[in-house]
Amino acid sequence: MNTMRMPQIAFYCKCYFTAKSITGKELKTPKYVLKAYAGYYPAMNKLKGENDEIAFFLKSRRGDKSTEPPMHLQAKDSLRFTGLKDYYINGKISGYAYGEPSDEPTYGKKEKKTNPFFNNRNDGYLFKFSNEMATAYNGAEVPESFELLIIDGGRVLASSYCKMLQMGGFNDVLNDLRRQAGEM
Repeated sequence: MNTMRMPQIAFYCKCYFTAKSITGKELKTPKYVLKAYAGYYPAMNKLKGENDEIAFFLKSRRGDKSTEPPMHLQAKDSLRFTGLKDYYINGKISGYAYGEPSDEPTYGKKEKKTNPFFNNRNDGYLFKFSNEMATAYNGAEVPESFELLIIDGGRVLASSYCKMLQMGGFNDVLNDLRRQAGEM
C-alpha cells in the first residue's frame, strides 16, 4: 500500500480579512492581516510593515497569462507571495489552494529587491479558506479568513498535500496548531 507520510510543517498562521487600512481608509484590494501563528519561519519577519503587521493582499491576475493562477497573494513591497493554485474550481472558490515561493533571487520590475523567500524556494504552501464570506470594497465576496501551512521542502508535492488537506488528512495537525498559535 502506497501512503504519503505527514510532511514537516515549518509554520502555521491564520489571517483575517479587513476592509480598512491602518489609517481607517477603505481598501480597494482585499487585505488579510496575520493574527495568530505557530512555528518559526524567519522569512515571514521580512513581511512586517506598519505597526509590525504582516498583511497579504488578494489580487487577481493581470492580463492573459494563462500559465499563472487567476489569484495570488501579494505582500509588503509588492512581493508576490504566491499564486493560489486551485483557488477556483469550476468557477467557484474551492476553499483550498496551494502555492510556493518564487524561485527567483530577486523581484520587482524597476527596482530589483532581494526575495526574502529565495532560501525557502523548495517549500510548499497550503491554504484553507473560511466558508464565511465578507464583502470587499468592490462588492466581491471574499473569504473572511484563511489558514496557511508552510510545508518544509513541500514544493513538488504541494498539489498532493492540498488534496490531503481537502480530504481531512491535516485535521488533527491543524487542531494542534490552532491551539498552539500565539497572537501577533
